[in-house]
Amino acid sequence: MTLVEGKDICVHLDGRLVLDRVNISVNKGEIVTLIGPNGSGKSTLIRCIIGSVLASSGSLRRQSGIKIGYVPQKLMIDGTFPITVERFLNLPKASSGANIDKALSDTGVLSLKNRNVTTLSGGQFQRVMLARALLNNPDLLILDEVEEF
Repeated sequence: MTLVEGKDICVHLDGRLVLDRVNISVNKGEIVTLIGPNGSGKSTLIRCIIGSVLASSGSLRRQSGIKIGYVPQKLMIDGTFPITVERFLNLPKASSGANIDKALSDTGVLSLKNRNVTTLSGGQFQRVMLARALLNNPDLLILDEVEEF
């Protein structure tokens, strides 16, 4: 079953061609790795797949009703914003405590549940972001340059 299929995707950002006729197909159960030098458009392709960047031309089709879990390369959080890991995982929609505990446990950071997100190390925060991506049992999990765990 095809989860995502893109044909001849082109993306222009700030008047610059970032993706030029890219084709991609991701099937259920597949592991796909995008490899290329910095600035080659890997993150742009990912953002196109999740729908935060629109293709200038070409086509992108997602399976109807697909749930996508996404761990971005970076996420900026105001250092003065007092939010715990648990509260962060309840945004934008609430999850059950059991689901949050399972996701945090699966990623090895259950002990951080009540910590302020801004006090976490980079690796801890990535694990929390992975837990967030796993919360809704996604059909497709996309990790953009996640460090090794």
